[in-house]
Amino acid sequence: MNKILGAVFIGIVLCASIAAGLTVETKNAAVKPFLSGGNLTTNGKIAVYARIQQPGACQVVVRAYGSPSGGEWPLMALSVNGFSPNGFTFDPVTVNTDKVKDYVFTVTLTNHVHCIGVAFLNDGWRWGEDRNLYLETITVKPPEGAPDPVLATEEEWKKDGPVREEAAVKESEEGIKKNRVGEASIRIKDAQGNPAANVEIALEQTRHDFLFGSNICAFDAFHNSAKDDTYKQHFANLFNYATLPFYWRLFEPVKGQPAYAAIDAMAKWCKDHNIQMKAHPLLYDHEAGIPPWSALQPAAEIQKEHVVDTMQHYKDQITYWEVVNEPVNAPGVSVDPAFRWARETVPTAKLVINEYGIFYEGYPKFYQFIEKTIQDGVPFDVIGIQAHAPDDWAFPLDGVRMVLDHYATFKKSIHITELTPCSNNKPVQGSPWRTAWNEEQQADYAEKLYRVCFAHPAVGAISWWDFTDVNAWKTGGGMLRNDLTPKPVYERLHKLIHETWHTTAQGTTDANGLFKFSGFYGDYRVTLKHNGQTKETELHFPKGTTDTLLLPCP
Repeated sequence: MNKILGAVFIGIVLCASIAAGLTVETKNAAVKPFLSGGNLTTNGKIAVYARIQQPGACQVVVRAYGSPSGGEWPLMALSVNGFSPNGFTFDPVTVNTDKVKDYVFTVTLTNHVHCIGVAFLNDGWRWGEDRNLYLETITVKPPEGAPDPVLATEEEWKKDGPVREEAAVKESEEGIKKNRVGEASIRIKDAQGNPAANVEIALEQTRHDFLFGSNICAFDAFHNSAKDDTYKQHFANLFNYATLPFYWRLFEPVKGQPAYAAIDAMAKWCKDHNIQMKAHPLLYDHEAGIPPWSALQPAAEIQKEHVVDTMQHYKDQITYWEVVNEPVNAPGVSVDPAFRWARETVPTAKLVINEYGIFYEGYPKFYQFIEKTIQDGVPFDVIGIQAHAPDDWAFPLDGVRMVLDHYATFKKSIHITELTPCSNNKPVQGSPWRTAWNEEQQADYAEKLYRVCFAHPAVGAISWWDFTDVNAWKTGGGMLRNDLTPKPVYERLHKLIHETWHTTAQGTTDANGLFKFSGFYGDYRVTLKHNGQTKETELHFPKGTTDTLLLPCP
């Protein structure tokens, strides 16, 4: 099944012959798990370094065959860039024949050096199985009419890493203009319903529709009113979205006595400050998701009671719900029927399936899981992508965009649910040109990642994890230091969100009572002046607006 992925198009077909392009015998490939040979007997990748001379849709043709074990054939996927063992992998295909065939993948690439090949995903060595992937050649074909790619080296690929990233960041500016900014018309009418000309109008954006947030786990946790107030002030000054902790082990320490009071206080404060909320998580096959009064994950009927009671309690306050957390890596809780319970309880709730490892290698298992979940009719609204595993990785930003494009094929909103670039002075993994994670590196990477994600049409939220270094799950992972002073990352993101991505406009209505402006989608404060009268009102400008926005004349 072919898929179109916005900036990245990836498809798989079988063909009879290979046309022109750069062809490399896999035994001579620059990237392979063994010093000799071109086959994969364990999970990993075989790839070549190739410089694409003209950007566009390239074909990757892999001549391969396989051997089965117990009726199961090898699973092969396209691998593009990335420093993980498999690279970023997409659209697995089963090599279900012992006869040589040509497998064709199509991927849009920029005019840089790329690491291009295939990965073996389902080796059965742990069970003594003999399931192998046999590869003969990899051919990289250029866009139609373009010159052939040329061989390159690992050194050239690494050197091109920052250039590939800068290209992705630069392209994000166009994406932001296209996906986050719109044209709007405001019509002012007088008391009789007639157009009001020459009305002075001034607009200032007060809130983005896009959700910029963090977990708020340290809310009132300092046992010091001054520190608690400082934490809240910094939070409200930057964010419009908060993730509230619902780990069952902490939420219901005594059976039948959920600790509503602490969450109630968080929810009230968020609502008072116009901050949208997400509950994380209701069910989780992890120590944090098992209540202390149960040795194992509670039975299904108790899980259902927990989901229903909790959602009913907060149905008028919390919009987003992570019903089951990490269902692939921690598969002890089924999304079906849990998400059905949630949908039945609060039909208007936005339900999130959240998982980690996606930016590391594309995580085909999660992609296939989402695919099956949709096929099974399990109700959910948002694909949650955690962005902090493995430790100390700076995921290459061109790869981030490629992964977002890939998951966007599901036509679901995507949330970056847990982001933790640190300032712990450890070496940066995945992007070696970045050297060490200091405060400036943390700020630089975060700003660029926010730009790339904010530009993507499928992404609706970015959430940091944790907001402060105090008791952070990763050393140096906060935006605030231990003394609660803001780090450069806080200042950079504050400027980005509240200055660079911020709209103000002013002028007067024309003879038809119209005032036109271009702005970011969200809430606005509007000040109107006419005939010595002043009126202040509020306006919501959502994406997809086609009708003229109406306001009464003062």
